Amino acid sequence: MKIQTKIDFFSSNFIEAIGAGVYKVSVINANGDIAPLYIGESVFVLVRCATHLFEFKKNPAYFGFNEKSIVNPKITLKFELYRQIDEQQKRKQCEKELIKEILKTKQIICQNGISDRMKGINEKIKALENFLSQNK
Repeated sequence: MKIQTKIDFFSSNFIEAIGAGVYKVSVINANGDIAPLYIGESVFVLVRCATHLFEFKKNPAYFGFNEKSIVNPKITLKFELYRQIDEQQKRKQCEKELIKEILKTKQIICQNGISDRMKGINEKIKALENFLSQNK
């Protein structure tokens, strides 16, 4: 199955992502609505997110995609740097705070809200389907 979903890989802050920080992976639907898929932190954001992208290519359900959503060119998978932070403890704290802040108003499609833990595959697929089916 060929992936036709668009990938926006740090288009606005590629150079800044060559280092430590907190990042967001989001999905943008055909209407331009955006929803967070995953919040993470890494000492080397680009490498970590390339690993996420590799896992997504191997198995699109990694980010909740299915046979239908993966071939929709109107959907975008967006990777972006939230904040550059070198110190590990501050990065982890920022990540937790960002997750808590987002959860006040919406769900994070692939995470269960406990640090950076992922939901199960079926839960991720259902959550992404729900978001993509809104406002059709």
